[in-house]
Amino acid sequence: MTVRESVDEILKSKPYLEESLDDGLINLTALARSIAPEVSRLIGKAAATGAIVMAIQRHRPGKLAAIKISSGKLLRNLSNIIVRSGIAAHTYENSASLPVRLAEVSALFSKMKGLFYTFSQGVFETTIILNQAAGAELGTIMKKERQLAAAENLACITLYLPDENTEIAGYYYFILKMIAWEGINITEILSTTNEFSIILAEEDVDKAFSTLKNARLKAR
Repeated sequence: MTVRESVDEILKSKPYLEESLDDGLINLTALARSIAPEVSRLIGKAAATGAIVMAIQRHRPGKLAAIKISSGKLLRNLSNIIVRSGIAAHTYENSASLPVRLAEVSALFSKMKGLFYTFSQGVFETTIILNQAAGAELGTIMKKERQLAAAENLACITLYLPDENTEIAGYYYFILKMIAWEGINITEILSTTNEFSIILAEEDVDKAFSTLKNARLKAR
């Protein structure tokens, strides 16, 4: 194996490192020194730092770079970003009676104009997300159910995605990476075919919205 082949193999096995390289965030000489022992092992002899640096410079970005390009195109085509504040999340243990309670919740809340609510059902638990102001009504309906968790003072950012989002590998990764890099914690994630909602603390919503909005503008 040549130095270039060994460097390609090492970088392709470390996709996040490869992505940082593509973004120009890594000192090539420092990286070359870091992977030199592994390169030397693969080629069967000592590898010069300069040769490794040249191999890194010639390396072609892999799958994550392609994801970034495709995701950037989709970001340009986002039709809308909607922000809702004053949101709460309530999680209940799944039970035989829970479907009946959820039907009651839907029947009541569908009559309340302007109310945002949705729920996500897992194998063992169900989370209901709704306007915080409707918490009392929810509590009345769910009083006999076992509540596992509750969080208030949340916000919801909903992205309306273009139809082709389901055909792009890593699209959600691209969005979530931007949020994570800003140090923003995500409480819940909800999605349908063309909608993607992020639930987070109200104090983080401005930062998260600005991050997504700026990414969309830069993609144009």
